[in-house]
Amino acid sequence: MAIFKPEMPTSSSPADFHGVCEFGIVQFSDKSGQFDWADLFLEAKIKQKGSDYERTLQIKGSFERDGGLISGGACLKRLYQFFSEIGCEAGITVNGKWETASGEPISNIADYLNDNFIHLESDSSPKLQYIGYFYQEQPKVPGAKAYTRVWNKVMKNTSENKDKLAKDAEWMKSKGYIKEMTDALPNSEISSGLSGSGLANL
Repeated sequence: MAIFKPEMPTSSSPADFHGVCEFGIVQFSDKSGQFDWADLFLEAKIKQKGSDYERTLQIKGSFERDGGLISGGACLKRLYQFFSEIGCEAGITVNGKWETASGEPISNIADYLNDNFIHLESDSSPKLQYIGYFYQEQPKVPGAKAYTRVWNKVMKNTSENKDKLAKDAEWMKSKGYIKEMTDALPNSEISSGLSGSGLANL
């Protein structure tokens, strides 16, 4: 008589929502006018692969000026790196106005980005065109709640870029620009399982 073994439930590991992850963009918003200190405050609502939750990616900061005209600034570099990855050729004039590459004024940059750079699948979920580095930020006050942040460097979703972004994130952490949570975290949406990303050092 053959041995009978009941069917055993298969275990599934929790999804990994930290480290280098694929994501798509759901919506853009412009909050530049809401803060006195922010010359630039663009926010992208994004959704990671396999997650039911939305995150926000922010590009914000102040411009450097010379005689009242914009002359540079780190936030401009972040903006144009982001625009390059999503294929946007719009930009900001020295007077702080938004324009297309052909010089046409853009009255509302959020509307412009939503109209031209939101790409959805047939089921209305965003296409996973990009990768970003997601991490649990170390609270400034011990014992305070830790939040998941998205580093504002975005890259196109390719295997080569995943390796590059992982190395770039490691460098940022080594220099203290990314302050990542080091304690064990409680659940799968918050806890880190970075094995496989080359960043399993939480």
